Amino acid sequence: MNLSSTRIIYALCAIAFVVILIRAYGNVKGPEALQATLPQAEVEAFAKEQLNAVQSRSFSENIELCGIIFESADATLGMGRKTGGSEATCDLIYYDEPGMVPVASFHTHGSYGPQYDSEVPSIQDIQSDMASGIDGYVATPGGRFWHIDHETGTARLICGEGCLVQDPKYRSCAADRIEQRYTVQSLAQRSNAPDPAC
Repeated sequence: MNLSSTRIIYALCAIAFVVILIRAYGNVKGPEALQATLPQAEVEAFAKEQLNAVQSRSFSENIELCGIIFESADATLGMGRKTGGSEATCDLIYYDEPGMVPVASFHTHGSYGPQYDSEVPSIQDIQSDMASGIDGYVATPGGRFWHIDHETGTARLICGEGCLVQDPKYRSCAADRIEQRYTVQSLAQRSNAPDPAC
């Protein structure tokens, strides 16, 4: 290889390195880009729509489905890729892209099964939203729709049985009292209580 070829290769490498640096610098968000502006009611309505759309798949495949809702720089809501989990878990895929800020997580509770207390959020649901620093929305096989407030560590029932698409296998249980609000502590008490006679 002669001297001019070596110089050309070095010049191309230097140009590629500068392009990489410029792109990396352009992907760094300033503090103003990290501010969500849309009201919670709008995020809630969007989450309800997304959960309603995936409930039937969640039932038929007997898996939890989950995703992240983000707000774009133009103040519109979008959704990251929906992820399929297992019968009782789903690992969210987080991302940090320029011009979009995560505002909430959402997930289903799979299909109806008497072995799971799936009509309420789990302790892990609340703890994971608290750890991630964003609110969460949960859909149950009975069609209940929950909001998890990551700051207070509480789950609030937005609307009850049949509010969302319901699993055809779901069986309502009058003896299973569903509260309007739960904390980690009250969910722990619920899990230690005797199973309702359904």
